[in-house]
Amino acid sequence: MKDYTEEAEELFRRFADRHGFHYEIERDVPMEVCWIFPAQDGLSLPITLGLQNSDELNFGVSDFWSYFFPVTDVADQFESIINAWVSGDARVAVTGIRSRLLQIREGDKWKSVYGANGCLFPFRLRPFRFITNSLSSAD
Repeated sequence: MKDYTEEAEELFRRFADRHGFHYEIERDVPMEVCWIFPAQDGLSLPITLGLQNSDELNFGVSDFWSYFFPVTDVADQFESIINAWVSGDARVAVTGIRSRLLQIREGDKWKSVYGANGCLFPFRLRPFRFITNSLSSAD
């Protein structure tokens, strides 16, 4: 299996440069790549971007964590999702004690693109709160 560390680092660097974000690289974690973007102008909550198992891109915010793989098939979608997070066009819908849906705005509707922790039937679940990136500056 090919290791996509270089590709992930390039994607994360493009994201940081595009938005002018600073980040910390975590080295003492069980992942090939782990970049932490603290709350800052443009990010109201810290986010984590990672590469795990050589070809699995990860996005984490609050108590939500996602796995997108293989890198060759999902890199463009992943980059689009993390950019949508910054612009306010992505959110995490909290649907249960641990279940979460990552949603992307499409026009005036929200489309679920990822389900975590028990979201086997994501379209049947009604969110009771949302985790979003506030478009105002971080405190």
